[in-house]
Amino acid sequence: MPGFSHRFIAAELDLRVTELVAACFSDVPLDGVLELTARIVDDAECVAAAAVVEERSAGRTWLEIGVAAGLSEGQARARWGGARSAQRLSAREPAPWARRPDGTLDATRTTTRPARHEDCAAAALGRALRTLRDHSKTGLDDLAAEAGMPVFAVRWVLEGKVVVPWATVFTLVHLLGGHPADLRLLWETASKSVPRLPGPRHIADHLAAGLRGARLAAGHPPTTTVSLPGLSEAEAQAVLDGQLVPEWRALHEVLLQLGADPAPFKALWAAHRASQGQGRST
Repeated sequence: MPGFSHRFIAAELDLRVTELVAACFSDVPLDGVLELTARIVDDAECVAAAAVVEERSAGRTWLEIGVAAGLSEGQARARWGGARSAQRLSAREPAPWARRPDGTLDATRTTTRPARHEDCAAAALGRALRTLRDHSKTGLDDLAAEAGMPVFAVRWVLEGKVVVPWATVFTLVHLLGGHPADLRLLWETASKSVPRLPGPRHIADHLAAGLRGARLAAGHPPTTTVSLPGLSEAEAQAVLDGQLVPEWRALHEVLLQLGADPAPFKALWAAHRASQGQGRST
């Protein structure tokens, strides 16, 4: 099986575990959790089998492999050298896009999923949470204990690998000394939740919170690092603080400089303009 690498299956295993963690913090029914668990067990067996194939191709004997696995030579051969193991691996061949023209595996393409909109949003939510954690200087173990979550699950949320329910994000933000409302728009985008526009009296507050969240996701940069043509430093500060809603062109520029996706803000900005009795302006 030339070019086949256990790293390909390990990458799939990592994604599957991520799915399982997300499932455990949502309302996935028991049969779904058990199905994911069964797939993880199969993935783990395939990783071991593929690694053994690589070692055998490199010249290692069954005796050496048995010693590494804590098995006898015969047990190792029976476990990974039979037709069943070969058939299992054959079914796990990398997709064509994961191979180079010469047929060998392109590891850089198997360990990274294509970037999707929700993946980028999850990463932004994770960055905002990490900014709050950095400011609060809260240890990961302490945060996990206070939130009642496994440490690895909190770490993955902060790394943007999984998106947990809003109640969990609310708890984490509160424990980190932040304002949950500031991360609401980030969470809605990451979780593909349909945003509900608040009433006219609260549109400005909602938009301001979204801007503060975008600033947190950017590491909370100082105003001096954000250039806004046509606005004074005080006005730029007011925009970043959510106290001033500028024209869409200026707001769009702010979001781009923060590395944020402007799309989720457009409807909020338009609703704010409408609540002020103003027409659309670019």
